[in-house]
Amino acid sequence: MKKQLKLIHFYKSYYLILGIVLSFVMINCFYNEYDELSENEIRYLDLETKIKCPICPAETIAESNTKISKDLKDFVKSRINEGWTDEQIISFLVNKYGIEILASPDKKGIGLFLWIIPIFILVIAFIIFLFLYSNVRQKRSLN
Repeated sequence: MKKQLKLIHFYKSYYLILGIVLSFVMINCFYNEYDELSENEIRYLDLETKIKCPICPAETIAESNTKISKDLKDFVKSRINEGWTDEQIISFLVNKYGIEILASPDKKGIGLFLWIIPIFILVIAFIIFLFLYSNVRQKRSLN
């Protein structure tokens, strides 16, 4: 009986936490920070998050406050104002600093493998969850 009460309490707290997380996700879906920005500003903010700081190991230029990040931000902003496309800016930076300048891996070759791994892990986690959930239901039905 105590195990059943603990299990019920666990599921109640699980659903409460799940509800809180989902409510934050839903609130974020309806909030758009880019409503009042121009197209160039939106492109600039997007490119900022796609380019890593050459010095900082795990920060984009949007997150970093180093001098080189500020220089790269100025470079990106000036090239956008000159009419360069996003692809031209990114290819220029890749030619200058190498592929490591990109914040996300390329979606071909080994980069494709890196994109698939999280999806694979989620599928396995879901299968494990279903297996454990069915075991709990079977044990409850036996009692």
